[in-house]
Amino acid sequence: MDRAPEFYIGYAPAPPPGIRRRVRTTLALLATLVPGIAVLLVVGQRPFPAAGFEFLQFRSFEGVLTARPYPALHFSGDSMPWLLVGPGKMGIAAGAAPFDGMRVRLTGERIYRGSDRMLQVRPASIAAIAPAGPPPPLQDLGDVTLRGEIVDSKCYFGVMNPGSGKVHRDCAVRCISGGVPPALLVRDRRGAARTVLLASATGGPLREQILEFVAEPVEVPGRLWRDGERLILYADPRRMARVAYASDFFRILMSRRLIF
Repeated sequence: MDRAPEFYIGYAPAPPPGIRRRVRTTLALLATLVPGIAVLLVVGQRPFPAAGFEFLQFRSFEGVLTARPYPALHFSGDSMPWLLVGPGKMGIAAGAAPFDGMRVRLTGERIYRGSDRMLQVRPASIAAIAPAGPPPPLQDLGDVTLRGEIVDSKCYFGVMNPGSGKVHRDCAVRCISGGVPPALLVRDRRGAARTVLLASATGGPLREQILEFVAEPVEVPGRLWRDGERLILYADPRRMARVAYASDFFRILMSRRLIF
């Protein structure tokens, strides 16, 4: 004769033995799984990168200023040009143009993330010290197609953290509209992130032409150049295209070892 199924009503003094065993087993399993899942989630979180913005910590800097495609300061002995931006969501192209190619002194606050460097400049602080010689030649790395995410360099370099992704789209659009240099955030085959400065195919800045692609997975063909350790991709916005997946990586002939 089949045994009747166990049944428990809350006002009964105690549940049947079978139900008690199942409840205890379930609770023991949850007590084991929940802490384990919590530990895995914590361990799986990527830490914030070593980035910073020295807000209101003004310093004096001297170097050679170049204005195109975006203003940058070149320091003697430092192969990474420091991009220059203004306060807030503004670039500094108009204020820097008269000093193109000159050795200047200026006051600014440092912004940094990894090897990326930037100065938020007091525009009125730029003063010419002396004319400089011709800038170091750029290295032509050839035609490439890169995939990644377009970010505004100021926030991504350290003003915001992480400074990328959909949640940062509106801010990035306003920064790039204001003249902050756009950068393509890419990853190599090892997963290491790197930023590539984006400029127009004619050598000028990119602003409104690329706003529709900001914070989207995008494919960008163009001509890649190296300015010291800074990579610059000169691209035609009309040839940019969204891609159907979010992973970003270099699509480049790695056998030529153009990047690393």
